[in-house]
Amino acid sequence: KVYYTMSLYLTPHMLAAAYEYLRISRPFKGWKLPHGDEIEFCVTRHRDRSGDQSQHIAQKHFIIRVSAYHIQTTVDVMCVTAHEVVHIYQDIRKTPRRQMHNAEFKRLWKQVCAVHGFGEKEFLE
Repeated sequence: KVYYTMSLYLTPHMLAAAYEYLRISRPFKGWKLPHGDEIEFCVTRHRDRSGDQSQHIAQKHFIIRVSAYHIQTTVDVMCVTAHEVVHIYQDIRKTPRRQMHNAEFKRLWKQVCAVHGFGEKEFLE
């Protein structure tokens, strides 16, 4: 599905391109993340979250979903995608998580923000 956000036309291909850009940039490039072809990208209209990710166990691939409802700018697309990539990295490493945004997530997110210029408090809901 394709959704419009104000004047931004958000598609799964755009999410895939955002992911690939992030994957080859610091700090992500050292994380040995899967190629974008191994991830499913979906645009949603969720009102309760900007994005989420999950792992499809049977097919052994990750899914990144970004809600067009919350996206206003290209920076938003990049920031939400980066946020979900941190969660994927934690899943790959099998990091035990009692809560979604634990100390490790916050440490990694701080690194991402320092390189990419995102606000550390953005998209931490």
